[in-house]
Amino acid sequence: MGEIMAKEISERISWSMKGVWYEACASEGLCSYYFGRDRETPCKSFQLFQYNEGKIGDVDISGVLAINVIDLYSNKAADVLPKGGEGGLYISNKTTEEQRRYLEPLFINNIPGAILLKKILGIKYVDINLNQEGNTYHITMPNGEMKLSYAPGLDGKNPQRLQNSLFGMFLSDFKICNTHFWKYNDFGKNWEFKNRSGMIANFDLQGKSRKF
Repeated sequence: MGEIMAKEISERISWSMKGVWYEACASEGLCSYYFGRDRETPCKSFQLFQYNEGKIGDVDISGVLAINVIDLYSNKAADVLPKGGEGGLYISNKTTEEQRRYLEPLFINNIPGAILLKKILGIKYVDINLNQEGNTYHITMPNGEMKLSYAPGLDGKNPQRLQNSLFGMFLSDFKICNTHFWKYNDFGKNWEFKNRSGMIANFDLQGKSRKF
């Protein structure tokens, strides 16, 4: 019996995920953290993870939507990844019990290693909707909302991009956005912003972990 238990504990579960990351923060203009520059005050962030493809073990997570809303702890750019912040985790209520069993530890244990939500104040399963109209994306859930559009480049069609980003080890193809507004009200935090920084990028991550 002891040998079986030890084997189960030491087993590493493979995971992979590919999708799109949508983010807005409290900065007017492109957030200084993207340039390694400190802020006068810590920032706040609303992030949607759209898992277009993915598996945790044998469990398919394709199509899942999840939101992190983060109150960052530090105003220092160097602290963004290691210290992160606190806030709520919201997972689509369309997920199955089996998916939830793996998605919760994915975020709680920061298994991809890039999640800024270090202290989860609560986990809620809610109705999350992502609607696209042209180059504009509208994200809604019961506790918050975000609307952002690609910032057009010189040709007036294709979005401006951020090259050689400090966060390029986790994300790729950074497309700069204008966030028309975003708001949030939960866990004692009540925020509403207009005309703020926004970004849309891709993620393609994989690995193995014992933390599920």
